[in-house]
Amino acid sequence: VRIWTDAAGHPVPPPMDGSTARTHAVLGGIGTFLLAAACVEAGRRLVVGRMARRRYARLDREWAAAGPDWGRAGTGG
Repeated sequence: VRIWTDAAGHPVPPPMDGSTARTHAVLGGIGTFLLAAACVEAGRRLVVGRMARRRYARLDREWAAAGPDWGRAGTGG
């Protein structure tokens, strides 16, 4: 009967076989890739959101500068 022990002599479960270790490595790689992709997407959304807010603020300033009578006939503007 094989009994696996750690450095202190306590019994531990046997090490993983090759296919289990490979599966864990693949799943860990996929998880890491998904986490990195999510971070990139979150950063992209932050940047695009900030750009849109600045664009809308600039558009609001332009509309305010044009005045309330913009485009009306006979206003002299």
